[in-house]
Amino acid sequence: MLLGRLFGFGAAPMVVAVVPLLVLPVASRIEGPAGWAAVGTGQALGSLCAMICSYGWNVAGGARVALASDDAARREIYANSFWSRLIVFGVVGAVLATLAGILVEPGFTAVAALVVLATGLSGLGMAWYAVGTGRARLVVQYEAIPIAVFTAASAVVMQLTGALIAFPLMLIVGTAGGLVALNLHLYKRVLPPFRPRDVRASFRRNLSIASADGIGGSYTTAPVPLAQGLVGTQAAAELTSADKFYRIGLTAILVMGNTLQKWVLEASWQEDRARRHAIALLAHLGVGIIGLLVLVIAGPAVATWLLGAEVAPSPALFPAYGVTFLIISLTTPLIRNVLVPADRSRTVLVATVLSAGVGLPAMTVCGLLGGATTIVWGLALSEVVVLAIVGTTAAREVRARHREGRAE
Repeated sequence: MLLGRLFGFGAAPMVVAVVPLLVLPVASRIEGPAGWAAVGTGQALGSLCAMICSYGWNVAGGARVALASDDAARREIYANSFWSRLIVFGVVGAVLATLAGILVEPGFTAVAALVVLATGLSGLGMAWYAVGTGRARLVVQYEAIPIAVFTAASAVVMQLTGALIAFPLMLIVGTAGGLVALNLHLYKRVLPPFRPRDVRASFRRNLSIASADGIGGSYTTAPVPLAQGLVGTQAAAELTSADKFYRIGLTAILVMGNTLQKWVLEASWQEDRARRHAIALLAHLGVGIIGLLVLVIAGPAVATWLLGAEVAPSPALFPAYGVTFLIISLTTPLIRNVLVPADRSRTVLVATVLSAGVGLPAMTVCGLLGGATTIVWGLALSEVVVLAIVGTTAAREVRARHREGRAE
């Protein structure tokens, strides 16, 4: 059964991760380093937009849906999440799209702004809902397939027209189309029911987790925009190339987290939840080590071959990305499977605030003194702070709950 979940919940994210490999070689070459840096800056700020407008649902939503009493309650949870996220997206997307247009070189303002919106729309995604219901096909039908089809089609359009802007435009159509199709499936209407009181309640309930996501996004997405602003377009283009491989790799962590979350949480403490926590942590450790090795050993050569020598990243970028990948893989099950279900979201917020307070200044100083290569080490330092706080708190929580379970 666990292998079935791994295949089901792994198929959709892997499709979404692999299809861009068809697009990236086209996008990186079509308008040179300036266009590629605009895409990278837009995707970085768009990722921040997605983290903010997801409003904590990617972290907390799966557990809430899994614990809901029936399908009607699950659909109500999703409806409230949809409207709260859409409202945030409308505000934050406009601000970050404007910022992206200011940062990039003249002539690429529209591209950067639309990439922000296209990437930010992923914050309205529904993978967490599918995880909570245990129905992987929802992700395949309403997220993976529409995004994959339109992303792949954008490569063809870019080749035929030479227009880089086709990439974000078609990604917006694919993402929005999948969301509308899911709403039609769940509610028989384009938009879910809007209940102002329930939406306001979801805003309040998710505030701590959403704050952690937003603050976390401020440093996890910072390297490329900082390189663009502090070092220059060429440095931002090269960092974009390394960052793409790192973020594609993060899909493996998402797959493992989605696969194991319900399996861990469905066991009681009286049974073997502590053992399942340990297995999940070991699985994430394995994913983290493999990801680190792949990034360091294969990353530079593959990036140069796929994206072209003009925007090839320095091999010195990949060790820092590899360490960051390993740490994120370790913190994922601690947050999703231990702290959030135990209502310890405030701990996650504190860890994230402190990591941003350490990481953003570190990345800025590194960028000014050492160039783009050292910026990523500031990112790794941020994740060390998160792991130290989250790890110690989660260990205490598991020990305490395990003792209570045995006493009962």
